[in-house]
Amino acid sequence: MTVALIGLVVTSAWLLRFRLKARGPRVPLMTGCEPGLLEIAYVKGWEGRVADTVIARMYAEERVSVDSAGKVKVISPVARDSFERAVLKECATDWSSDLRAVRTVLTGCRDMRTLEGSLEKQGLLMPVQAHSTWRWAAAIQVVWLVIAGLLALASAFTADSTLARFAPLTLVVLGIVLRVLCRPRVGRFTDHGARMDDYLWLGCPWAEQKPDRHPAGVAGVVAAWGPGLLRGPHEEFGKQLEKAGGGRRRNKPSSSRSSGSGGSSSSSGYGCSTGCSGSSCSGSSCSSSSCSSSSCSSSSCS
Repeated sequence: MTVALIGLVVTSAWLLRFRLKARGPRVPLMTGCEPGLLEIAYVKGWEGRVADTVIARMYAEERVSVDSAGKVKVISPVARDSFERAVLKECATDWSSDLRAVRTVLTGCRDMRTLEGSLEKQGLLMPVQAHSTWRWAAAIQVVWLVIAGLLALASAFTADSTLARFAPLTLVVLGIVLRVLCRPRVGRFTDHGARMDDYLWLGCPWAEQKPDRHPAGVAGVVAAWGPGLLRGPHEEFGKQLEKAGGGRRRNKPSSSRSSGSGGSSSSSGYGCSTGCSGSSCSGSSCSSSSCSSSSCSSSSCS
């Protein structure tokens, strides 16, 4: 009985530790503390949304065009980061390519790991290994809950003292409450990341749905809301992006992807702002026209 209770206490403490890790930094959210353009795209729709946003940024700056047949054509072969270099490389033969092929190349780009690592560093996402271990901790705690629970029930009928009868049951009940309160979540958002996700939907300029009023224009709308919200002169472009992505709109991600440990980069869209604890690059200054320096030249999209 003693061994079972010790096992329950140890695994419960392990589970609590991971739940506390999932809180992230306890800092207020405010305009100017948003992640960069591509980081926001990753938060909102993972790799596919990042790919759409890269293409949308190049489209908005008239460096590429997308016709009604879903063909990407290079107008100005200028790339600001390795994502955009991957677009030009895919189109290199005749400066044109199928939009679906370009999107596939971008979703497989190795710099996605850098994006993910930057969000982990800002405390918005849990590392995939930590999230996986959290699930293991919860499963192991359940095993000890069952063992301790059965022994506690037996002890309640056979023990001589009141303490021996009810103390084990009390510990088991507390373990169950802890399991409910500290259960692993489906996605890898920390509490801070979930607050940032809601803030980007409702509480800051990034929630704007019209490209002419959004701080990052067409690319910003695609990053925050997906291509399906584009209207007017950009509606056909949005439809082609949705078609290339299989017609699926995924505004609020809940599942995880592979993890990386890369640090934050500068202004190519990820790392233009490093969160509330880093440099201040306001949402209005993270537009597609201002965050133009290349920051992912250290890794290639091959």
